[in-house]
Amino acid sequence: MPSRSLLQPFLALLLLASVPALAVDEPVPLLAPLAHGRVVELPAELDPAVPSPAEFLGYPLGSRFTHHHRILEYLERLAEVSPRVATWRYGESYEARPLTLVAISLPENVARLDELRAAHRRLADPRGLSAEELDRLAAELPVVVWLAYGVHGNESSSAEAAMAAAYALAAGGGEWRELLAGTVVLIDPLVNPDGRERYVSFYEQARGGSPDPDPAAAEHWEPWPGGRQNHYLIDLNRDWSWATQRETRDRLAAYREWEPQVYVDYHEMFVESTYFFPPAADPVNPLLDERTVAWLDVFGRGNAAAFDRQGWPYYKAESFDLYYPGYGDSYPAFRGAVGMTYEMAGHGRAGLVVERRDGSLLTLADRVALHLTTSLATVRTAAENRRELLATFARARADAAARSGPAYLWPADAPEAAALAELLELHGLAVGRLSEETRLRVRAVTGPDETLAERSFPAGAYVVHAGQPLGGLAQALLDRSPKIGEEFLERQRARLERNAGTEFYDITSWSLPLAFNLEAWVAPAPVRGIEGRVAPGTARPAGGVAAGRGGSGRVGFLVPPAGIAGFRFAAALLREGIGFRVVLEELEVAGARYPSGTLFIPRLGNEAAGERRLEEALAPLAAEAEVTFAGVDTSYSSAGISLGSDLAPSVAPPAVGLVSGEGVSPTSFGFLWHLLDQQVRLPHTRLTLDRLGGTDLSGFDVLVLPDGWGYDDALEGEAGEALARWVRGGGVLVAVGGARRWLAEAELTEVEAWKPPAEDNGEGGEGGGDQGGGDQDEAVARRPIDTPGAILATRLTPHHPLAAGLPGPPPVLFSGSTVLLPTGDPQVDVLTATPEAPVLTGIAWPEAEARLEGALLVSLERAGRGAVVLFAQDPDFRLFWRGTAPLFLNAVVYGPSFLSGGGY
Repeated sequence: MPSRSLLQPFLALLLLASVPALAVDEPVPLLAPLAHGRVVELPAELDPAVPSPAEFLGYPLGSRFTHHHRILEYLERLAEVSPRVATWRYGESYEARPLTLVAISLPENVARLDELRAAHRRLADPRGLSAEELDRLAAELPVVVWLAYGVHGNESSSAEAAMAAAYALAAGGGEWRELLAGTVVLIDPLVNPDGRERYVSFYEQARGGSPDPDPAAAEHWEPWPGGRQNHYLIDLNRDWSWATQRETRDRLAAYREWEPQVYVDYHEMFVESTYFFPPAADPVNPLLDERTVAWLDVFGRGNAAAFDRQGWPYYKAESFDLYYPGYGDSYPAFRGAVGMTYEMAGHGRAGLVVERRDGSLLTLADRVALHLTTSLATVRTAAENRRELLATFARARADAAARSGPAYLWPADAPEAAALAELLELHGLAVGRLSEETRLRVRAVTGPDETLAERSFPAGAYVVHAGQPLGGLAQALLDRSPKIGEEFLERQRARLERNAGTEFYDITSWSLPLAFNLEAWVAPAPVRGIEGRVAPGTARPAGGVAAGRGGSGRVGFLVPPAGIAGFRFAAALLREGIGFRVVLEELEVAGARYPSGTLFIPRLGNEAAGERRLEEALAPLAAEAEVTFAGVDTSYSSAGISLGSDLAPSVAPPAVGLVSGEGVSPTSFGFLWHLLDQQVRLPHTRLTLDRLGGTDLSGFDVLVLPDGWGYDDALEGEAGEALARWVRGGGVLVAVGGARRWLAEAELTEVEAWKPPAEDNGEGGEGGGDQGGGDQDEAVARRPIDTPGAILATRLTPHHPLAAGLPGPPPVLFSGSTVLLPTGDPQVDVLTATPEAPVLTGIAWPEAEARLEGALLVSLERAGRGAVVLFAQDPDFRLFWRGTAPLFLNAVVYGPSFLSGGGY
C-alpha cells in the first residue's frame, strides 16, 4: 500500500472528485493536487477575465475526466471572452463528433488568420518565389505550432491538458504577450473523440464512489476493444500516410491549410514509465531533411529545462523512432515541420489514480501537469526561435522542389492505379500524366537500384516527380524501403542473439506500388511530356460506359476488374437486385480481352417490360463505384471461356457474419469491418465470439474470423463443433492469422506452422545463448524470429478462382514470427512466398528469410460441402495493403457461389 505521505494528496484528490462542484465563492484550483507535491509552472500573470477550465467546469483538472462536448464548450467560451482565441470545426468523426481547431495568438494575429494562412501556404510551396521573398516571409510571419492531443482515446490525459494549455496561452500576460506576438498556436484538443469517449464511459461505469489505485481493480482493465482506436478500430496514429479514415482526411485538409513549422503529438505510455520527448530514437528515416531533424535536440533541451526545474524524470532517444512515415511526428516531419511525439506514463491502465510497483501513485493530475509543461515549453522554444524555424522550413521545401529526379511512373489502366494517384493528390503531391507514349530508361520499383532498362509508357500513365516541395514524402511512399544504418542493424542482431527482442518500433517497409500491387518504375531523371498536374479529386475514373469499347449491350454488359472499386460495384448490384456472373477465366469478346474477375451482367432477367433499360440502372451505380462497363452483343468468345460457362457462375447475395469481441484482435477486426462496411458497402452482420456457440449459423453463407488469440477457448466443446458442422454443411469460413490454431484442433485445416526440428539432446534453443558462437547461431535458427514488416515476393496458383481479378501475384507484407508451411497441393496453396529470395524489401534476418522461402500465405481447403480460406497475414493491413484485398473479397463476396456445395 502507499505510504501515508503519498496518501495525503490522493485523499485530497478523492475529496475533490466526490464533490459535484465547489461553492461559487471558493476559488477552484486549476489542477487537482499532484502526487509529489509539485506545482506546475504557469504564466506569472493570468488575465482574470479569462475563465480557467476549473472555473468553467466546476472541478479541478485531473479530479475527473471531461467529456468531449464539455471540452469543446470550454474552448468556445474562451473564444467568446478572449480576442486571442478563435475556434472552428474542421471535420467530423464517424460517430458525428466535431473535430475542432483552436487558434491562439495576439488579437492582431487572430484578426488576420486567413491572411496568415495564405502566407504560410506560399511559404510551403516556394516555387516561383525568389530567395529574397522567402527571407522576407520568414522574417515577417509568425511561426505556427500545432499541438495535437488524444490521437489514442485511452491515452486520456492529453485532452485535459489541451484545456489547460489553451487557458494558459489565452490568459497569460507578461512575457507571453511577446512570445505570442510571433506565434500562432493551433490546438487540436481531441483528435480521436470516439475512442476517448469509449474509454471515459467505460471508466465512469467501472469505478465506484472513489477511484481505486489498486492496479488489479476493474477500472484499470478496459473491456474489448478498448478506447485506443477510432470507431472502426483503426489506429489513427498509423494512418497519416494512408489516409483511410474520415478523421485523418479531414485533419490532412486542415493541416495543408496551415503547413505548421512545429507539430507535437501527445501520447501516453505504460504506467511504470516516466516521460519521453525527442530527440527520437534510431532509426531516423534518411529521407527526412537533416536540418529539420536537428531541431529535435533544441526542443528536447527546452523541455528538459522545464522538467529539471521541477525535478521530474524523463528520457529521450531510447524508443519512439522516426522511420515509419505514418506517425503523427514523422509525417509532419516529411512536410518540413519539426514533428515530435511526447509520451507521458499512464495509458488505459492509469484511470484517475494508480499505484505503481514501488508504491507511489500516478494521478490524472500528474499526467495533465507534465503534458501542460511540455506544451508551454514547446511554444516558448518555437517563439524564441521563430525566424530560424521558418527559414529552415522554407529552405527545406525550396531545396526539395529544386532537386532533379527521380520520377515514378505507373500505368493508368491497372486496378488501384487511380486510387494511388488520388491518395498522393490528397497529400498535396503533384501527380501528372504522360501526354504521349514515351520511352524511358527506368528500373522497376522491385528491382535492384543499378538495373536500368528501356521501357515504353503509354499516354496517360501517371508520373510523380521527386523534384517538388514534398519530394521526400513522395520518395518515402513510392520507392522501396529507405536505408537503415548498419550500426543500428548490428545492434539489433546482437539483441536477437541474446533473445532480447529487437527495437524496431513498426513495420520496415510500406512501398505503395507494392501495397497496391501495381507495376511501377523509377526514372533517375525528370520526365518530359507531362500534361500537367491532375486536378485534386479527379484522379479517380469517372465511372460509367467505357468510351470506344464494346457493343450495344444486346446480350449484356462486362465490367473489367477494378480492385476494391469493382467489389463496391458488385455489392451495389447485389443490393439493387441486379443479377450478374463473375468470370473465373479470361476471355475475348468482339476483339476485346477481359481478364478473370470480370463481371458479366446479362440483359436477360435484368430488364422487365415497362421498366427502365439496364444501362440506365447501371450508370449511376458505376459512377458511384468509379468503374466502367462495356456492352456485349454475343456470348460467343473468340478466345477463352464463353459467357454462359460454368466457370462464370451467377452470384447470389452472400449472408456474411464478421466475428468480433474478446479474443479477437481489435485492429484485425477493424481492417475487415471498415473494408466491408465503408469501402465495399457489403451488408454483413457483426457477431461476437463469446456468443458464436449460441448463434444459429444456418442463415449465414460466410463467416469471417479475424486474427486473434481467443478462438481456442471460445470455441471449445459444442460451440466449436457447431461451427465445424456449419462449415462441412456448406459454409465458407474465412480465417486470418491466429485463428488457424483452432482450425487445426477442429480438423478443418491441414496447414501447419513452422517448428524447430527435433534435437537428440533435449528441447534445445533455450540455452544456446550461453554457448559458443556456432551454438548461438544454431539457437537463433531454432527459435521464433520476428520479421518486423518486410514485403515478400509471391507465387500465385494460375487460374485459381480466389485469384480472379488480380493483375499478378500480389506482394505480401509479412510481420511476426509464425510461418505457415505449404501443403504442396497447388489448389490448396493459393499464394506462397517465392522459394528463392522472397524478401523484396524491408528487414528480415537471414534465418527468418530462410523459413519464409515458399511459405504459405493464403490457402483454400475443402471441408465436406464447405470450404476454409486461411490468410497467414491480414489481407488488408491498415487498409492500405490493397493488393491482397481481392483474395479476401473473392472469398467473401463470390465464395458461396463457387465454393459451397462441392463446387470448385
